Amino acid sequence: MKVRLYTDNEIKILEQNIFVRKVKYKREIEYDPLFKLWVIMMRFKFPELSAREIFSRAGFDVNILHPKLPQRRIKDWVDNYKKFGIRYFLPEDEYYQSITCVKDKKIVYDTMKMQLMDFVLSKLKELNINDNR
Repeated sequence: MKVRLYTDNEIKILEQNIFVRKVKYKREIEYDPLFKLWVIMMRFKFPELSAREIFSRAGFDVNILHPKLPQRRIKDWVDNYKKFGIRYFLPEDEYYQSITCVKDKKIVYDTMKMQLMDFVLSKLKELNINDNR
């Protein structure tokens, strides 16, 4: 499979966008989580907009990007939002898990599992700290 590398000029243009953290390896765009959530909101609020139009409204030069890139990214982000909720995106350095059920359009989480996960992670942090001393 061929890999598309961005030129130095294209990288400069992309990195000037406030929603781009950096372009890694001249081919991988790292987006800000705020942008991902904004895109999801735009997809739900304005379903008539195309993916390229959404990226364009965010200040991206869509002519630099592969024609299918905005569509693929938005689909991935919306799918992950539906499956995992906002915790998939924020905070970035914590775990996320599947949403267990939806009742009356209200998302309900398995709180026992989330409490257990918090407890286990805090104990692992304690153990890791004690091992490093």
